[in-house]
Amino acid sequence: MSSHKKGVLLVNIGTPASYQASDVAKYLREFLMDDEILPLPYPFRYLLVNVGIVPRRASASAQKYQRIWTPEGSPLLLNSHRLLKNLQKSLGEEFHIEFGMRYGEPSIDQALHQFRERQISDVLIVPLYPQYCRATTESTFKKIEERIRHRGHAFNLKKVSSFWHSPHFIHAVAEETRRHLQGKPVDFYLMTYHGLPQSQNRKMTPGSTYEDQCRKNSELIAQALGLTPQQWGLSFQSRVGVETWLKPYTDEELRALPGRGVKNVAVLCPSFVSDCLETLEEIGIEGRHTFQSSGGENYHLVPCLNEREDYLVHLIRSGI
Repeated sequence: MSSHKKGVLLVNIGTPASYQASDVAKYLREFLMDDEILPLPYPFRYLLVNVGIVPRRASASAQKYQRIWTPEGSPLLLNSHRLLKNLQKSLGEEFHIEFGMRYGEPSIDQALHQFRERQISDVLIVPLYPQYCRATTESTFKKIEERIRHRGHAFNLKKVSSFWHSPHFIHAVAEETRRHLQGKPVDFYLMTYHGLPQSQNRKMTPGSTYEDQCRKNSELIAQALGLTPQQWGLSFQSRVGVETWLKPYTDEELRALPGRGVKNVAVLCPSFVSDCLETLEEIGIEGRHTFQSSGGENYHLVPCLNEREDYLVHLIRSGI
């Protein structure tokens, strides 16, 4: 007999178990061996990941993780636990919420097992990626369905594909931005999104590509903050390899802004809901150095929504 409770599965990208090189290497292998991340035939992907990329990147990545690691562990994992706790309190006993990482622990398998143990059959999947992208959102759906088939589970699934356009998400981002920047000098707002190879972006439906979503998302945030077109811009970060990714690149924008007269910049990361390596280290540490060494003065990294849950409450109640 099924439980009357409704299940909610929150999914994020994942994190290594520690900042030790061995744990980071393990995480990188799982991440990069996903054919949605590296769409290559398996033998080539295996050689590239295990012989080429991971041996060269594990140590350097481990040092980056060490810079942001907290005494309690991974910032992404800590933020996720706090979000789950706040969301469960706000939604009440009608819902049972689980959290699963696309790569690493806690796993999607563990979350599905908890739903099965509680005889919950109706489950809403909420990938915590505001903009839809095949490598993140669709990869998550694919993984969950594969694990359900493998385990022989039976769930009635509903899916949230994106929420960048949700008024509650826009309001939350704008409110947290104003709160963080209160009393601080800001000449320009830069909204940086996780990058995507241009070849993958072109495969998406015109008008709703990943680039389109990011641009429209930025326009909504700028509108909520009362910014003029001259007061903000968008860019793309985290590119790897030799392929051309979506432009402009965040590091190049941060390097160029002081030359355009921007001495005080605020940086938002609207493609992330939880602070992680890409926000805290790449943007918070490396980005700050790039901007200030190029002549910039005040660099304000706006925190992600992290444990804030109100925008998800509305999303879940309408989606279930």
